[in-house]
Amino acid sequence: MRTNPFKTMRIEFVFFFGFALIVTILVAIVVSFSYYNGSKEIADNTSYYQQKVLVEIHKKLTTNLKDIEQSSNTASLNFTDMYEEMSGGNKYDQVRGQANIRAQLNNFVFGMPIVQSIHVYSDLTPSYNVQEFVQFLPMDGIEKEAWYKDLVKSDEAWLSERIIKTNTGDTPVISYARKVYNRFNKSFAVMVFNVRVPDFQSLITTEDSRSNLALLDSTGKLITYIGKADFFTSHQTEIEEQLEQQTSGAKRTGDEFLVWTSSLDSKWSLLEVTSWKQITAGSLKQTRTILAFGIVTIILILLLAVFLSRQFIKPIGQLLKAMSNFSLNKKSPLPTDYKNEFGTLFQGYDKLISRIEQLYETLEVKHEQQRAAEIKALQMMINPHFLYNSLDQVNWMAIEADQPQISSMLSHLGQFFRLSLTNTNSLVPLTEELTHIESYLQFQKIRWEDRLSYTLEVPEEAGKLYVPKVILQPFVENAFVHGFHGKQHASLVITVSVSNDQLLIAIRDDGRKLREDWQEKRSAKGGYGLRNVRERIEALFGHKYGFTLGNSPEGGTEAVIRLPRLETLRQKGERQHVEDSHH
Repeated sequence: MRTNPFKTMRIEFVFFFGFALIVTILVAIVVSFSYYNGSKEIADNTSYYQQKVLVEIHKKLTTNLKDIEQSSNTASLNFTDMYEEMSGGNKYDQVRGQANIRAQLNNFVFGMPIVQSIHVYSDLTPSYNVQEFVQFLPMDGIEKEAWYKDLVKSDEAWLSERIIKTNTGDTPVISYARKVYNRFNKSFAVMVFNVRVPDFQSLITTEDSRSNLALLDSTGKLITYIGKADFFTSHQTEIEEQLEQQTSGAKRTGDEFLVWTSSLDSKWSLLEVTSWKQITAGSLKQTRTILAFGIVTIILILLLAVFLSRQFIKPIGQLLKAMSNFSLNKKSPLPTDYKNEFGTLFQGYDKLISRIEQLYETLEVKHEQQRAAEIKALQMMINPHFLYNSLDQVNWMAIEADQPQISSMLSHLGQFFRLSLTNTNSLVPLTEELTHIESYLQFQKIRWEDRLSYTLEVPEEAGKLYVPKVILQPFVENAFVHGFHGKQHASLVITVSVSNDQLLIAIRDDGRKLREDWQEKRSAKGGYGLRNVRERIEALFGHKYGFTLGNSPEGGTEAVIRLPRLETLRQKGERQHVEDSHH
């Protein structure tokens, strides 16, 4: 069986540990919220700027690679023409023709500084000289090349990094391969344009040395990378799935923050991977500062809690001692220097003791005084001024504590209850009802600040008409409790229109829409509050009047209240007259 600590533990312990728990939870929430929001904002900004950088790299990359692709197309056409001219000649013509082909292809190498060399796979005489920029290789050996599978089902393909022999030794290159067709549309040769890896990587290099960058083709094949290759190889399947779902985006995977974007023709995809720890280092440092400040705050608040608890417990202990030692012939004196609630409590206790002594003298006097005290207590409980004065005292405490927002909220709350409780009539002017609801909106405005906007569109002639008291409050309250829950911004519009015999009040919000089964769910967008409104309207004016609740065309919820047009205060007994006059 669970025990209630407020009933079993000493008040000072409950006070101390309660303060400690609440403050610790608040600090933890603030620290977590600060870290989460800071990290999210940093990630969003990083993703935005990295994608902009990737787009610029795409432009530079596309310009250079398109140049190579177009040049290879031109070279293949020239190769076909020159090959057909020499194929029917003698051996001298073939040697001279092959020399002309080499010279022609050398022009492409010299004309494009990024191209290191060109390899031609054909039935021409093989010639591989590391001093030459154009090499002729046998066609029957192309199938042994590891990259040939990329060209089997395609006329052209970019090849991943590979090693070729040059005059400087083994050189890593990235190549572009294209099949060459004769006039009968039959492939008879393959041209491979080689680009040194450093030259190719210079096209995708960024100024940020902390990130890793990779280039993939339309099939998801890794063409080249800058930085560590471990991440790209171990997450290749996941990367391909992300590229298929979105052409650009960002995602965190463990300690890696991945940003990717694809070209407009989806031929190339650039991926940049940055360490999440490096990205959020600033946010983590700020969070640690806030945590340290929070710990200091907790310690100070706990010291304050100890001091306050002792100040509260001391007079209570004195009162308990006096109550324990009470007898008709012996009274324990209580302090008289308390001017606050404890002083009032002590004075009340003294009065109670005096009253008990008097009541012992006569049972009849005791009965009458007890009855009078109970009636007086009940009157104090239901007296609205008690509520106003209590709110006013709390308001002054907020002002003294330099809490202007809390003070303003208490002021609006006090005005809200004053308008709710002072006028005892069931019908009030619309202006008074709107003033009442605007107090509630101003109360919410302090919490929402600039994220809340509201508009009251009321024609002048409608302000003097009478409406049931507190008729708008349930609808506006539901908008904040249900419609705006989880929203970052909120907007509410109250529109009043008047016809010959009707007053229409529309309340629209841009929050969440009603569920399809909201009428079966009491808690959906209302419930007992709205049912009470409907019953009050029907009780006052009959079944012809009431309200409708639905989704507004602009989004959110719209409630339309339909009431009779009343220009004078309705007296008791008029309901039946109004109801009969509209049948």
